[in-house]
Amino acid sequence: MLKLTAYVSGKVQMAGYRSKIATIARVFGLKGYVMNLPDSRVKIVAEGHEADLERFLEAVRIKNTLIDVEEIKADFSEANGSYEEFFKIAGEGETDARLDQAAEYLKELISAVREGFKDNGSKLDSMSSSLKDISGKQDDLKKSITEGFRETGSYLKDISGKQDDLKKSITEGFRETGSYLKDISGKQDDLKKSITEGFRETGSSLKDISGKQDQIIDRIDCAREEIVSEVSGMRSDLKGRTEERLQRIESDVTEIKARMRS
Repeated sequence: MLKLTAYVSGKVQMAGYRSKIATIARVFGLKGYVMNLPDSRVKIVAEGHEADLERFLEAVRIKNTLIDVEEIKADFSEANGSYEEFFKIAGEGETDARLDQAAEYLKELISAVREGFKDNGSKLDSMSSSLKDISGKQDDLKKSITEGFRETGSYLKDISGKQDDLKKSITEGFRETGSYLKDISGKQDDLKKSITEGFRETGSSLKDISGKQDQIIDRIDCAREEIVSEVSGMRSDLKGRTEERLQRIESDVTEIKARMRS
C-alpha cells in the first residue's frame, strides 16, 4: 500500500473539483481526503494500491468548462492506514457563504426569467399580428393559385384541340406518303422489267457475236489449209523460208483466235 500526496494548480477552487475528486477516489477504492488551500491550490491525500493510485492520478487531470487543471505535483510514500474512507474537507463557514451566494444567484435568475417572459409577451403579440398578416396573404395566394389553375386548364383544353388537329394532319400526311410509296413501288417494278429485257437483248447480241466469231475462225482455218497446200508445191529452196513464214502466220492466227474468244 502507498500514500499519494498531490498539489493541484489551475482553475480548481469554487468549481466543484473536490466533489469530483471524492467521487473518483471512491470508485478506485482509495481512502484519504481532498481540501482547498489558501493559495488557490487543492491538496489531495490518498492511500491504496500503487496501480489504483496511478490511474487515480491520471483521472484527476480534469479539463472542462468549469475545471481546468494546469499542473499536479505528486509524491508517493508508505501508507500508514490513518483513514477509513475518502472525504472532502470544507473550510469554516464555507457552506453557509455558498448558500447565501447561491440564493442571490437564484434571485437574479428569477428576475431575469420574469423580464424575459415580459419581453416574450410583447413579442408574442407582435408574432400574432404577423401571423394574421401571413394568413391574409395566404388567402390571397390561394385565390391566385386557384385562378392560375383555372387558366391553365383553359390553356390545356386549347392545346388538346390543337393536338387533335395535329393528329389529323399527321394521319393525312401518312396516307399521302403511302400513296407516293405505292407509285414508287410501281415504277420500280417497271424499271425492273426494263432492266430484265435489256439483259435479255444483250444476251441475244452476245450470242450473235459469238456465232460470227466462229465463222471468222472457220474462214481463217480454211485459208491456212489453202496456203499450206500451195506451199507444198513450191520449189524446195523456197520451202524452208515459206514454212518459217507459215509458222509465224500460224502463231498470229492462234493469238487472234485467243483474243476473239476472250
